[in-house]
Amino acid sequence: MEANLFIGKKVIELKSVDSTNNYLSKYINETNVLNGSVILAHNQTKGRGQRENHWESEAGKNLTFSIYLKTNFIFVHNNFLLSMAVCNALHELVSQQCKNTQIKWPNDLFVSGKKIAGILIENTLKGASLNYSIIGIGLNVNQGIFIENNNATSIFLESNNELDISTLLNQFYKLLEVQIRRLELNKLEEIKGYYFSKLIGYQIELDYLIVKENRQVKGEIIEVKNNGFLVMKINQEEIREFEMKEIKLVNSFNKKIPNC
Repeated sequence: MEANLFIGKKVIELKSVDSTNNYLSKYINETNVLNGSVILAHNQTKGRGQRENHWESEAGKNLTFSIYLKTNFIFVHNNFLLSMAVCNALHELVSQQCKNTQIKWPNDLFVSGKKIAGILIENTLKGASLNYSIIGIGLNVNQGIFIENNNATSIFLESNNELDISTLLNQFYKLLEVQIRRLELNKLEEIKGYYFSKLIGYQIELDYLIVKENRQVKGEIIEVKNNGFLVMKINQEEIREFEMKEIKLVNSFNKKIPNC
């Protein structure tokens, strides 16, 4: 690992834990934590995803970890730029091994229509800025069978290559650090440009369900705002904004989606 890296400079490895995000949250309350510290679990029994979904992961086969990051340089109204940066780094990593790798709003990674990685970021605030963030990541690496979720995949299933997990993690540290430096230097258009170029449904009409209305519509992503709100053109008519739980992609991969 490069000497100038701060992400991953301190790593706490755990044989088994319920959730690396939970562990890191408790650890922060007990001691002073070095910026960029990582909690890495070889077995995560109750990994959490968005909407409190369970993350299925076979022990010793995948990457399940959380990163502590001081994020007081990010204004609250720009909080989703951190999600974009993490997505970008993860996309760069996976696309080195797998074709047809794409980002699904807000911050999942899909390969050929199947989920390969998820991100759960928990922020604390201080005034108008973030204070620190816990970045939880689950990446399916060498797992060959998914019992609970037939819409999941792994790098091994997509590429037929079994990878060294430690090497892959070190590669991710470097990619993420580049993205975080861009955030610090306010290179926001670079971050957003990459994210949009890999985003499923960006400037492409797909099928969505508006949850509260229980109504299926044609939607085209126009923008994702810096606070994470999704801006969509609905049925080629109205422009609407949605939060994460308000709209759901439906049967998106039965349609032709350009490769990224």
